[in-house]
Parts: sequence; structure tokens; C-alpha cells
Amino acid sequence: MANRTDPLARAVHGTNPQHLIENIVRQKIYEQMFWKEECFALTEDMLVEKAADIRCIGGTYGGQRRATNFLCLVLKLLQMQPDKDIVYE
Repeated sequence: MANRTDPLARAVHGTNPQHLIENIVRQKIYEQMFWKEECFALTEDMLVEKAADIRCIGGTYGGQRRATNFLCLVLKLLQMQPDKDIVYE
């Protein structure tokens, strides 16, 4: 359930917004403990707090190319599509 896009979210380029991130990277994000523990049932307000706590940005790292916490939050933003005011905050 946590991997589904909000049904009210707009399609981007005629497709699901999550598909802007490659499938293999999405699968790596879904395997991350940060995704399972911190991004599950995340609300728009809590998303802003989590984003403020992030110390670095990036894509993947390490020998197994693990996804960063930043990438997890980007995918969550694509799923939720919060108002622009919240994103600008």
C-alpha cells in the first residue's frame, strides 16, 4: 500500500509519476529501511520535517548501489504530489 501513488495525483507525461524514476532504482528504494520505517504513512507536514533533517543529497551509493534517503523522499513526493506551498516551504 505504501508503494502506490495517490489516486488524485496528476499523471506526468501521461503516466504514473513514480515512473519518472527507473524501475531498478524504485525497487532499491522499496528495499531501504528508511523507506519502510520513515516513509510509511508519511503526511505532507511530516515530509517537510524529514526533508529538513536530511544531511546530504544524492542518488545511489556503495557497492550494491543503495538508494539515499533523499531519493526515498523524492519518490514519496512523486507519490503524494503535495501542494506547491508545502514544497516551497
